[in-house]
Amino acid sequence: MSCLQTILRFIIACHLCSFIISLEQRSGKVFLHRPSNILLLMADDLGWADVAFSPYHNEPDVPETPNLDKLAHDSLVLDNLYSQASCTPTRGSVMTGKYAYRLGKQFSSFIMTSTDERGPSIKFLSEELLEYDYKVHGVGKWHLGHQEGSLPTQKGFDSFYGIYYGMGSYFDHKGVRHTHKDGTWLHNLGNHDFHYDHKNGSTSTFTETDDDIGIHSTELFTKAAVKRIKEHDTGMPLFLYVAYTAPHSPLEPDESIAAKRNEHINDLERRRYAALVTQMDNGIGEILEALEEQNMRNDTIVIFLSDNGAALVKSCWDYVGGSNKPYRDGKFTYFEGGIKSPALIWTPWLNADLRGTHSKALLHVVDIYALIKLLAENNQGATVSGLFQRNQTESVDGGNYLYKTLHGDHSGRETILHNLVLPRNPGEKAPKYCSPTTGQPDNYGVIRHHHHKLFYGDLEEWCKSDLLTEPCPELVFVNGSAAMLFDLESDPYERVNVAADRLDVVWKLVSMIKEYAKTAPTQWVV
Repeated sequence: MSCLQTILRFIIACHLCSFIISLEQRSGKVFLHRPSNILLLMADDLGWADVAFSPYHNEPDVPETPNLDKLAHDSLVLDNLYSQASCTPTRGSVMTGKYAYRLGKQFSSFIMTSTDERGPSIKFLSEELLEYDYKVHGVGKWHLGHQEGSLPTQKGFDSFYGIYYGMGSYFDHKGVRHTHKDGTWLHNLGNHDFHYDHKNGSTSTFTETDDDIGIHSTELFTKAAVKRIKEHDTGMPLFLYVAYTAPHSPLEPDESIAAKRNEHINDLERRRYAALVTQMDNGIGEILEALEEQNMRNDTIVIFLSDNGAALVKSCWDYVGGSNKPYRDGKFTYFEGGIKSPALIWTPWLNADLRGTHSKALLHVVDIYALIKLLAENNQGATVSGLFQRNQTESVDGGNYLYKTLHGDHSGRETILHNLVLPRNPGEKAPKYCSPTTGQPDNYGVIRHHHHKLFYGDLEEWCKSDLLTEPCPELVFVNGSAAMLFDLESDPYERVNVAADRLDVVWKLVSMIKEYAKTAPTQWVV
């Protein structure tokens, strides 16, 4: 075959490929690029102003995070990805694609003193990925049930290395038990909560004699994640979930990092908190380097987010070094500071004009589930249009908004149901976890539609919560219930209640909350 014939055949093949893609696009079948591996990185209680890539805050005392900064420069930064207000609800939504109220965990977390709590009985993403021949490994914090039947390797993971509960000592790896006495939360170290589980049934719980006692948890989690990458058979796709416990309480950083890497921060508590963030960043750098060394980086999508905003009130925590500026309030509240997650996503096929840019698309963590499910199905030849239709069901709240955002369509969602808590059963008391004065209020909903955000229900009790750092704006009563309506376009920091002037918007959003309430699984679940 002559050189000219070879060139002509190549040109014809290129045109044919282009024609086929065009036909697929016109028919609504847009096939994805095919990166097999997924690295999902989750920080714990990381605030909006705790990373440099989050916009608007202009904070001078941001923790040093060179690896995240570099990754953000090559990623699409998600300026409006919303989580839930605390650990378990967010993790449950990521793993199921469902809003937290469908899981019966609207704001409550599994705590170490519980003896009867189980994770949701529905199938997790980790279980679904097995159907697409993924190897599924988890490292770090689970916090989705610690009883038999709800442990990570019983929910699809091939292996899990980390803690079952919500927090623990970084060095001796004991879980923290919360005891409330005389208005004060006491933090007592309980049993060791550090596990290495395999799907074959083998499991181990660390004891005082283990070599890893005394080594910082963040370093151990990084080491385990790197090991999983280096031992992975690249003939199979990998889902690696790395859920760091940093920078969650207790305040136990590597002090050398606090002294040497964050000396620009004057406040000692903030500096030590920043060291926890920097240690996590070091780990992320090592994990990305391992992907490079194994020639897996260009076949991997990297997603980074926080499970909620930083804690700002000392209740269950021994410090409050994080920052959600310029947004109000923090963890356990549904003001922006509690649910606006610093987040980014890197893909090998992201267009050059999107790298290092920010998307204002309205997104929720349930959409991460939808994207990962889409990537898994694509490995089997599925199409965007096919999965998108299946995600518009009553049982799944996630849609392919994140996928569309990655391809330059930043229209995002119209609506997010942030929370829905139905009335308590008669005679049932409010749980006091982390809120010794008021407990966790009930009978309210929080919904976002376009640029309006509505709080509606028994807000008089909600606004008395000792988890708030400042008083609520004056409440407006509509049909016997309190309402706070914020226009986040003109008032992103939620200072002005415009409910009285926009009753038509209030009624529209109330009707939407009531529709969601029809699908609540139980009358009251804490």
